Amino acid sequence: MNLRTKSFRLIAAVAAAVLGIALILVLRLVTVADDPQLARQIGWNLLLIGLSAGFLAAAAAFWVVQRITLPLRRLSETMSGMARTGELQSDFPSAGGGGEVQLIEETFRGLMVTLEESQRARERSYVEAVGAVVTAADARDHETTGHSFRVALYAVSLAQAMGMHGEQLKAIEWGALLHDVGKMVVPDEILRKMGPLTDEEWHIMKQHPTWGFDMLAEVSFLQPASLDIIYSHHERWDGQGYPRGTAGEAIPLSARIFAVVDTYDAITSDRPYRRARTHAVALAELQRVAGQQLDPSVVEVFRHVPEVELRRLRELCKRVHPGLSLPADLLDSLAEPEQKADFGF
Repeated sequence: MNLRTKSFRLIAAVAAAVLGIALILVLRLVTVADDPQLARQIGWNLLLIGLSAGFLAAAAAFWVVQRITLPLRRLSETMSGMARTGELQSDFPSAGGGGEVQLIEETFRGLMVTLEESQRARERSYVEAVGAVVTAADARDHETTGHSFRVALYAVSLAQAMGMHGEQLKAIEWGALLHDVGKMVVPDEILRKMGPLTDEEWHIMKQHPTWGFDMLAEVSFLQPASLDIIYSHHERWDGQGYPRGTAGEAIPLSARIFAVVDTYDAITSDRPYRRARTHAVALAELQRVAGQQLDPSVVEVFRHVPEVELRRLRELCKRVHPGLSLPADLLDSLAEPEQKADFGF
């Protein structure tokens, strides 16, 4: 039985009790009175008074119950929503109600603040620990360090532009950070080879998405969308990618988002064989390969992410070096992806 049903039963009980008392008084009066006519007249008046009193008592009880149950129901819905989505929120709208309900609400709000702080501290610890691994992995494969951090920040900005938020952003950020973790298994002579790879070497290199997925599949804090990036970040829109040759919208959205920002970072970063290209050149190249290598709809959204924002995110990653702690501003940005700019797309 829910609270609302109990409330209506209480109101009905109050009204019935008042009406019952009125009827008892009427019967008692009729029984003892000497003048039956006078007794009936007084009795009808008492009955009317009883009915009126019962109605007023029921209305008063209904008002009191609603003043308590409605705010409690709102508060319960807020708590249920947080439990369902897993997203903590200490600044939820007030449920209203009297002092007792407000005390419950403030206690719950204080608990949410404590849990949010604990969650932020835990996520910062995760970022610091994973950051050390990612920095080391980048140093093995990239002339310019900070690649994984750049693509993680770019991917979150693009995902926000596509309307994602909350846990969706965190999933994309973690997947982008860890996308190349499987390359830690690839031998140095293959990973660092300056010339073209042999067929056998290329076969080994193409296993790194599968190895990365296998390494992280049982990590509890990684969401499926994170693992999708790790496993599918080399798939192509036209089906010519690896490891599965998946095509079009069969490729997970998080992996399609990552593929765009990964390509952008490759074009705008220095490589041993060429200098970094400009933002405009990179956008032109993204449009050229849209519909072949990349999802054209994702490329179209990325074109509207401001260049100044992409530059700001790149600057955050310039002080990333193996063996050093992550810069505080980069750590804050990674730990709280929801706080990045929302461009309103």
